[in-house]
Amino acid sequence: MAYEFQTTAGQAYLIEGSANGLNWTPVADPIFGDGQMERAVLPAAAGQSYSQFRVRPVSAASFLPATTALGGKTISLNDHGQAKQLIFFPSIQGVTRGVLKTDANRARSFVWTVQQVSARRVTVSLQFFDGSTSRVDLQFSNGVLGSYEMRDRSAAGQVQGTEAGAFSVHNGRIRDNPGQAVLPAVLIGQSLGFEEGGELTRMDFTTNNSVTVTGPDGSVDVQSYTYEVISPGVADLRVDRPAQPQVPPMLFQLALNSQATGNFNRFPISLPGGDIVPGVLPQPGVFNVPTGPVVSNSVTGPPKSLDGKTIQMGGDDPVTLTFNSDGTGTATREDNGSVEVTPFTYDYSPTDDDEASLALTFPGAQNDRVEDYDLDFSGTSSGSYQSNTYQGGELANSSSGNFNAG
Repeated sequence: MAYEFQTTAGQAYLIEGSANGLNWTPVADPIFGDGQMERAVLPAAAGQSYSQFRVRPVSAASFLPATTALGGKTISLNDHGQAKQLIFFPSIQGVTRGVLKTDANRARSFVWTVQQVSARRVTVSLQFFDGSTSRVDLQFSNGVLGSYEMRDRSAAGQVQGTEAGAFSVHNGRIRDNPGQAVLPAVLIGQSLGFEEGGELTRMDFTTNNSVTVTGPDGSVDVQSYTYEVISPGVADLRVDRPAQPQVPPMLFQLALNSQATGNFNRFPISLPGGDIVPGVLPQPGVFNVPTGPVVSNSVTGPPKSLDGKTIQMGGDDPVTLTFNSDGTGTATREDNGSVEVTPFTYDYSPTDDDEASLALTFPGAQNDRVEDYDLDFSGTSSGSYQSNTYQGGELANSSSGNFNAG
């Protein structure tokens, strides 16, 4: 038995069957709309059990842990130890823009769309300035961690590369300077994602000695742990299985390489709880750690929003930035007596009590231009900044100086 109906993007649908027109039961997996016609065949068993069928719209957001609410968030991709950031701007005049930062020397702007495929899987399509595209498949383990696969295509449609790894979701922006990377002081209430050999294991730390481990196959095991921070970005994590004393404990030596991503070495520990087993080589892998929530509002540092504000940037590249409440603004520069006013779109968020990050894209420019600012506040309206300007995806200029906000 076949069915066909029109879907709406962002909406989910349940196909339900009934034998009496009163009691309805889902007969297939949820369908997530993309604005196209949905055509499929019902399972053969459904026709044998039910005489009536219906399509019932339901909220796609009710199917967790996957989410399509990416505007205002950053996804940190861990490509075998190389940290990358997908920065998703909120919708600006009906258009969703963003920035892909692959490292300190490369950043590209894009326009994005998102489609939920299942309760755990989301597909994000990125359209870059030069016509090339990327498709990012996100497989969520929980609401903030998972594994991804990213496929790049040229403007002509030719596959340019494929990568895969772990990802973490963060509210707002995060600083990606390794020197600022700090591991949590304690792990209670924290989740970590460990990727090893292409498989993701999630650890949810519930108390100061209990951790729930979700394996790549979906198995769940409650274990015990100890955690010691060696330095701000380095820590030892030991995980034991009290109910299975014959299984050697494991020691994870963690080292951050960005605020959200890191590498680890895993060692078995000799029983009954001694040192690392002599002569055993470490098993390497990578991990992701979701950061805490964005600072809601600081009374002594960055404002929650830049809506209606103006920032004057001094230093190497003086510019006045004016911000509107709809995610747009203008950059005013003076060059040899002439004034240049350039429209931009922006994404801003505090990253700490005295820090904030700001990204600008210039959709009307003749080439792909991105300006990325790290703002360090010394009060509520002034401080210092570091900025990078990218042209065509490559670092074109770095600037620093002081700013004043009004």
